[in-house]
Amino acid sequence: MNVMETALSGMRAAQQGVQVAAHNVANLATPDAQRLQLQRSPVEQGGVETTVSAADPDPTAPLGDLLAARAEVVAFAANATVIRRQDQMLGSLLDRTA
Repeated sequence: MNVMETALSGMRAAQQGVQVAAHNVANLATPDAQRLQLQRSPVEQGGVETTVSAADPDPTAPLGDLLAARAEVVAFAANATVIRRQDQMLGSLLDRTA
């Protein structure tokens, strides 16, 4: 897996993390709604895989969900920066060989 694919997998994981947190916050007032949690696992060649599963009810979870969503936004931006830098480096390399 190259740098671009690794960063893209991180961006996908961050996006899914925001979706899970949004689901949990949006369903706070829904009595039978199930809380979700995102589990990450490393991929052998680099990157990350995610799995969404049911979570136990937790009365303090809304604050944690909001903080998790913010952390996911930061992770997404960090991976986007990696992709941007990779693209700039490749462009510089191509300019030098041209």
